[in-house]
Amino acid sequence: GLKAATADAVAGGRTKGVVVTGVAPDSTAEDRGFRSGDVILDVGGKSISSVGDVRKALKDAKSDGKHDVLMRVKSADATHFVAVPIG
Repeated sequence: GLKAATADAVAGGRTKGVVVTGVAPDSTAEDRGFRSGDVILDVGGKSISSVGDVRKALKDAKSDGKHDVLMRVKSADATHFVAVPIG
């Protein structure tokens, strides 16, 4: 339950990554602490510049047999890592 948009589309080209534009209540994304306005910078160590990049990184991690992936996320007050399960 996560909606996202390319950061430059939301922030007028000043931000890299993908901005979280919505988080479904009671979802894994909400449980992991994602909030609207967070910026996903990397997924599995790969820089992200579009929603398609996020999908590809998740697909690649799953193909590699991984059960979760580490995302580097910038929130309002800090940049941190979030382990996200992939099914």
